[in-house]
Order: sequence, then structure tokens, then C-alpha cells
Amino acid sequence: MQNKLQEEISSFLTKHAAAHYFIAVSGGIDSMLLLDLVSECSTNLTVLHVNYQLRGADSEADQAFVETYCQSKGIPCIVHRIRLSDKLKEGGNLQQLAREERYAFFKEHLDGTPQSRLLVAHHQDDQYETFWLQLKRGAGMAGLKGMLPENGRILRPLLSYSRQELSTYAHAISLSWREDVSNQKTMYLRNALRLKILPALEKEVPTLRHSVLYIQELFHAQLVDFESTLQALLKEIKKNDIIHLDEINHLVDFQIIELLKGLGIPTAHHLGFTTLLSAEKGKKITWDATTGEYHEVVRERTHLRFVRRTENLQAPPCFQVEKVNELPTHFSKDVLFLDALRLKGDLHVRPWKNADRMQPIGLNGSKLISDILKDAHVQHSDKKQQFLLCDDEKILACIGHCIDRRAIATQTSVEILRIDFNNNW
Repeated sequence: MQNKLQEEISSFLTKHAAAHYFIAVSGGIDSMLLLDLVSECSTNLTVLHVNYQLRGADSEADQAFVETYCQSKGIPCIVHRIRLSDKLKEGGNLQQLAREERYAFFKEHLDGTPQSRLLVAHHQDDQYETFWLQLKRGAGMAGLKGMLPENGRILRPLLSYSRQELSTYAHAISLSWREDVSNQKTMYLRNALRLKILPALEKEVPTLRHSVLYIQELFHAQLVDFESTLQALLKEIKKNDIIHLDEINHLVDFQIIELLKGLGIPTAHHLGFTTLLSAEKGKKITWDATTGEYHEVVRERTHLRFVRRTENLQAPPCFQVEKVNELPTHFSKDVLFLDALRLKGDLHVRPWKNADRMQPIGLNGSKLISDILKDAHVQHSDKKQQFLLCDDEKILACIGHCIDRRAIATQTSVEILRIDFNNNW
């Protein structure tokens, strides 16, 4: 096993070559073993250690241990000291804050060193435990698939080895490391999983670990296959704010979940989203969104429309009024000719309302504005951008669609008003 592990690490570094490697080292068995293995293969190496100052003398001893080891091997070591307890006073989750602080430190050095990569000591047990943590959080397939051996500039060479295999190897080479007593505290969910929950489950289902790891492999393979399709769909939606039904109807549930995640839509709305696919036009789902681009999805006739958080009602259209002496030979919906003597009060523009009615030219009786827009195939999400021209008594026009006959100018009109909605004047 010793020869196999060393050979595989060497092969891994050859495959994922970098001008310089940073390696995250806590002083525990996993990171110390990785450091020992990598230092045999590469001299372009710098150790990064974070001291959260949470465990008093133990935290200081961990730092001193890592620094002493690096000094003995001639390996540069950079330490980041942060009093994490001070940050916790502002609120937050301890492990999440520690992770954010740690990776911000790593990123700073990666960004400052061209063609560098970061090595971390995650192993198979971390992968296995991550599955259950993500399952509890309601993660989609991308979360459940776990970590990758290569994720951007982050490398995980030990991911295929179990904690027990690595421990056996570490003892065989008489490796030194520091034990973190906080790893035995079951107040942290990952520790509770490792020490109590998963051992109890595995006692009842001996094949559980194998099954989970196999599922993660399948999830990863399916996501790789779906990735190009997903990116194309996300690009289309973010460009046009729509997705055609024939593009989404063939997607299975996990693909829809990944699509929602890519759009920043809470996966809790997965069921509501899928019901829109067979819903009638105008149905929608809405959520409170303080982040992400969208806050609503609306079912249209041939597609779904995504409504942006910043999308507001457009300003009412402006119009120009001019007295003219005669009617033109050709008419358009952007220019109205009204009989001034048949108008009541001032002209104004307002948004339409549900009960609004008008008496369109060419139609006996009246018609609801909602039916006019429906017959014109106006998308549901565009209806709120529709305005009416009115006087103090009646609707004169559904702008851009039809004109009311009650005030329309004729050849016998004494005073003709030309109402121009074009923006060219």
C-alpha cells in the first residue's frame, strides 16, 4: 500500500501539474500525511495553516507543530491567525465561518501566485459524510454527488482512500501528527454523523457506504452529461428571460432542480415550478427574493417567463395633441384622430384594470380590455405594461391595439385632434 499510495500521488500531481502547490495543513493526520506524500514528489510547495485561536494552548501547539515540521523539511509555511470567537459574536455558524475564513485565506495566495493550485486532504469518509450533510440540507444532485478530485484550482488527491486506509499508512511510516479533541464533540453534526449516526446505520445496513459512494458516482456522471445542456438553457433564460416549454418538458426532476439552482431559485419551489408546465396561461409562482435575479415565473402560452426582481412597471407612454383640419388617407394604431366635441374633460393615460371596458371600432357593443389583450395574444407578463388613453368619462383607446368608436373623428367633425403616441416627435 505504501508504494501504491506514493505512486498514485505522484501520478496525480503529474496529471494536475502546477507551477506551484499550496497545501492546506491543520496538523491532523490527514493533512500531515498529504504533506509527507506531496513533499516527496514536489519541491514547489508552500504550506498554509490557519490558527482560529479557539482551543487556547492546543491551537498554539498545532501551529508550532506545523511550523516546526516545515522548518525541518525546508518547506515554506504561511500562518493565518484569526480570533474566530470575535466574529462569532456577530452571529453565524462556527464551522461555516471557519470555512469562509479558511478559503478566503487560500484564495488570497492562489490569486497572488500565477499557475498555482491548492491541495487539500479530503478523503473518502469526508465524501461519504458530505452526502448525508447535503441530504439534510435538501441539496440537489450537484450537492449530493460530493466533492471532485479536481474542482477548479483545488485538488483532492486522497479522495479515493478511506480514513482507515490512510491511518494504517500513517502508522506504518511512523508519521507524527496532532489530534484535535474537538473532533470527538458530537455537538457538531459532521462529528455526530461520523461517531454515532453512520456507525449505527451501517450496523443495520452493511452495504450502506458502498451504495452511497456508488450513487455519488452515478450522480456525477449524469451531471457531466447534462452540463452542456444546462449551460445552454441558463444562457437562453438569462438573455431572454424565457424558456420554451418544448425545451423544458423533456427534463427530468434532477435536471429541473439544477436549472433552478443555476438561476438562484430556491429548490423548495421545484414542485410549484413543475406544475406550471401543465398549468393554464397566467399561472405563476412567486417567492421573496433578496438575492438572485428573479422573483417570479409566469406560465405563458408557449413558454415560461422569468420576472426579474428589478423589473418595474414602465413609464406611461407620452402623447402629443395637435389640431388638424382633415383626416389622413391611411391610419395607424399609434396615431388617433378624435372629435374634440365628443370628449369629456382632459385626456390622460393610465394602466388598465380588470373591469375596464371599451367600445372598439367595428364591434357592436363593448368588450373587456382583458379580452382584447387575450385576443391579441399579449403575454400575461406583458399585460401589466399595457396602458389606456382616456378622457374623464370613457376609455378612448387600448394603446397599440384598438380605438373606441364613441369619440372617433369623422369627415363631418368640426374640430379634429390628432393624438400621436410615436416617440419620434
